[in-house]
Amino acid sequence: MSDGRRATLLAAFRATGYVVRPHPLVGGRKHVLRVGALHPALDAALTAHGLTTWAFITAWNPHAHRRPPRTNARLQQRLLALLEAWGHPAVSAVGVAEDRRWFEESLFVPGLPRDEALRIGRLFDQEAVLWGAVSGAAELVLCREGAGS
Repeated sequence: MSDGRRATLLAAFRATGYVVRPHPLVGGRKHVLRVGALHPALDAALTAHGLTTWAFITAWNPHAHRRPPRTNARLQQRLLALLEAWGHPAVSAVGVAEDRRWFEESLFVPGLPRDEALRIGRLFDQEAVLWGAVSGAAELVLCREGAGS
């Protein structure tokens, strides 16, 4: 990937709204997560369930290349099945571009350790995942070696 494309992609990731849809594990309300931001309402909901970490991941558009909707749906179903097999509950989510020109169906995974989030991101050929810990800022974790930050 060229340095210019990588910079554009990272800027897009940082500008994305990471929307967690309402679910009991997140306090029954929608949360919009941002790279580098704190999310106290989400932290409170997770703490109430005894959880201290989370990840926002997708299987859509591997290697940051657009795929047909049917392909993305199949990949996302594989991701959900994998999380279920590994005992990780997932909450429906969506990443939405700042200008709303694109979106990616995603999953919010409460309790997922950083190393597992990274491993899953790599398994599904993602450029990055969003990860966080209670009381900490949301972190963009790059999945590919030498990807810069």
